[in-house]
Amino acid sequence: MVGKTSLIRRYVVDQFDDKYQVTIGTKVTKKELKTKWQGRDVDLTLMVWDIMGLTGYHDQLHRKNFQGAKGALIVCDITRLDTLITLSTWAQQIEDVTGKIPMVFLVNKSDLKGKAEFGEDDIKEECAKHDAPYLYTSAKTGENVEKAFRIITELVMKEHPPAKE
Repeated sequence: MVGKTSLIRRYVVDQFDDKYQVTIGTKVTKKELKTKWQGRDVDLTLMVWDIMGLTGYHDQLHRKNFQGAKGALIVCDITRLDTLITLSTWAQQIEDVTGKIPMVFLVNKSDLKGKAEFGEDDIKEECAKHDAPYLYTSAKTGENVEKAFRIITELVMKEHPPAKE
């Protein structure tokens, strides 16, 4: 309900559907892209894991899904304070499995800022706990969606540079 599936859909196929689709378990989406890395062209394949956000299912199911992750986009909904409060829980559970990996926090539904239940200081406080940047995004309008995936991709490439061909 924070919009993870909608963000992925906007990024991968540049579409938005305002009908809510619950994610049961995990959905993996592949995105191939060309980018620059240290002055050379690089072909990348991103495997984007859309993980069910219900907090009651964290333990076993999520632990398996977090294994092997190289980076994480952790999403909250600007219109729901409870989703901000769980950002640190998500981040800690990921780090418990993966160790320290690049993370970017996304404050989604920025097109609904008039209905915001928390402010800039609140998100900054959560991000500081994990030394993570944040962006306001909107799957509906596309605001910062491409940028969010670009930032996490660049952070991951710094940790795991692409092999030279």
